Amino acid sequence: MENEEGIKGSLFNVIKYKELSDLDSFINNMKKDQAFYCLIQAVNYAYNNKIYTIQESEVISKSIRLLTNQEDENRDIPDPEVYNA
Repeated sequence: MENEEGIKGSLFNVIKYKELSDLDSFINNMKKDQAFYCLIQAVNYAYNNKIYTIQESEVISKSIRLLTNQEDENRDIPDPEVYNA
């Protein structure tokens, strides 16, 4: 898959590498935020390539929105009200 820029490979059409050693280094030195990014890109890639059913796509879409939305992390969630019967 080498092109004019010397790119030999691509992960999920987003993460490009020029040498297999670059890919190995990326994998061996991966940090938590990079792993999270890779998982999101993998899911998006599969979704865009119609790998999932419509129902699976909706669950995945909602999951990604929840995991990547910073506003939700800062929102105070009230304690549930408890009623005695």
